[in-house]
Amino acid sequence: MSRTATILPEAVREALRLPWSGSVSEWADRHRILSGPACTEAGQWRTQRAPYLRGPMDAFGDPEVAEIIIVKNVQSGASEAMLNQMGYAMAEDPGPGMLVNPTEENTGYVQRDRLRPMIEASDEMKRHTTGRIWDLSGDAFRFDVMSLYFGSSNSIPSLRGKPVRYLWLDDVDAYAAYAGTEGDPVKLAMARSTAFWDSKIVLISTATTINGTIWRAWLRSNMQQYWMPCPRCGAYTIWTFEQLKLPKELRDPDEIIENDGCVWYECAKCGGRIEETEKEASVAAGVWVPEGQAVDESDRLTGKPKRSRRVCGFRYWAIVSPWVAWTKIMADWFEANTEEGIITGGLHAFLNNTLAKPYQETGWEKKPSEFDALRGEFSRGTVPADCAMLVAGADYHKSAGGVVRIDYEVRGFAPGLKNYVVTSGSVDSFEMLDLVLWRTPYPWADGTAADRRAWLMVPTVFVDSGDKPDDVYDWCLTQRGRAIPTKGKRGPLARPLQVTDVESATERRLSRRVRRKYKGLAYIGVDTHFFKDQVTGWTEPVKNAEGEVVKQPLTQFYAEIPDYYFAEFTNEHKVKHRTRRGDVRWVWEPLTSSSPTHFLDTAVLAAAAAFYKGLHYLRAPGERGTGTGQRRIKRRIGRVYR
Repeated sequence: MSRTATILPEAVREALRLPWSGSVSEWADRHRILSGPACTEAGQWRTQRAPYLRGPMDAFGDPEVAEIIIVKNVQSGASEAMLNQMGYAMAEDPGPGMLVNPTEENTGYVQRDRLRPMIEASDEMKRHTTGRIWDLSGDAFRFDVMSLYFGSSNSIPSLRGKPVRYLWLDDVDAYAAYAGTEGDPVKLAMARSTAFWDSKIVLISTATTINGTIWRAWLRSNMQQYWMPCPRCGAYTIWTFEQLKLPKELRDPDEIIENDGCVWYECAKCGGRIEETEKEASVAAGVWVPEGQAVDESDRLTGKPKRSRRVCGFRYWAIVSPWVAWTKIMADWFEANTEEGIITGGLHAFLNNTLAKPYQETGWEKKPSEFDALRGEFSRGTVPADCAMLVAGADYHKSAGGVVRIDYEVRGFAPGLKNYVVTSGSVDSFEMLDLVLWRTPYPWADGTAADRRAWLMVPTVFVDSGDKPDDVYDWCLTQRGRAIPTKGKRGPLARPLQVTDVESATERRLSRRVRRKYKGLAYIGVDTHFFKDQVTGWTEPVKNAEGEVVKQPLTQFYAEIPDYYFAEFTNEHKVKHRTRRGDVRWVWEPLTSSSPTHFLDTAVLAAAAAFYKGLHYLRAPGERGTGTGQRRIKRRIGRVYR
């Protein structure tokens, strides 16, 4: 021991010690020893064993980061990374901290089997203990430089009255929904850190549902995902479950487990086969990439992050874990898709625990290929013989550069709501839309001449005015009586169609002189929830309790309809949401946010136009009916356009 060390008291030597200049992961590699009953790999901590944890750990030491969100698969090392953060805070940057677990039982397990063994195994942490056994028990661990408090989501007293600089919220999606009468326990705990300008909050959990705490936190973060290189072409990509492959004859979960090495990864860029033995090198070379950025061919980050690093989000799934074999992933997948697995929630568990994805309970959802059977035997622009009226829907768009695109479709309606998509497409001007709707003949599909039976025309088109309303209003003025502007309203509403006076609606953004030209013009608010339910429901057969088809789908499409129509028509699905009060709502949401839904929109507009014209009450000749519904629609809406 040096003479200086002999003379100076321990407290003085501690104060004079130079601060740690490395990262949190480097600190853990030097000072963290894995031990205790919960440890599966005893010995010196090595970040290289799970290199994807380096990002979440090092973010804890980044002064720009205020929150760290970790969405993970089960048993992936995230809890050990959290313990490393605690050890670093205690040894290098002390301040009062709090660890919140779902229940008090969870807290007892963490204290007994994780924290105490970690502290006792590391000289760097053990030197901060007081030597009093009661200081490492109860509702707080007290060290010579800081205190670490413990709370549980179902205990109000444990979450109140303790200002903390560091807050760890572990397994947040398992928290109680309410902490007694004081609301969300996550918000209650986070309020403890507001007194510190340099506070750090860490949220860790597997995902549960899209409304779960961790997934909502992830969506407000910079949403980093782990990109890894292909050993064949060197391209960096996010490795996805869809690219895991195995022989077609292997589908039994037990056989998959027995055939070690039967699963490989197929590179999404070059199609190269990557064996699991090559995984370790690819994971070691991986990088965390925020949403909005990508890794280019030169292995450099390109693009601009969607959000700042202040809320730093990390999401990874089982493919990167050294503790999960690829055969285990595929075996679990096929097990989850068995009849028993579906009944017992196996698919839900697989999404959460393996893929680190939230579960979405969906209603209507179909693939474009499922619509091939609905192609009719009539050609584009021809009208089936049982049609009584044509209506149209048009979706208007105008880019910042002034480029116009109008998607449209014409539907024919027969009694009983049977309907036919007669034509569809896109034009670049209202003049071209005028040509398609009113200067193009629509002959009968069976060849009947116009002098024997008059061909139908399009009496009404609903035009969405949401993108550039004034352009649509101006054109509808020139087509009074047959072109009606609309605005989509997110329902469900009390009435599917609601009339609003354009002159009054534009009062705040247009001058009185400009608004004067819209006098007498109205737009119709369209309940998109109602009509999406309707147009998608028309494509489904009606089945009885035994599952037998008793009525065929009401919609048919012209024979030559392009595949992209169905791709856009099916790019929304119905998703179950739960409000803060626990009420269930079904909401239409895009499957892929970057892909268009123009022809679902035109279908909705055409269905709304049919409702406006009273075609929902159209009956076959000789069929009895009062016509009350049609008269009611005309009284409520039609009088505006008489």
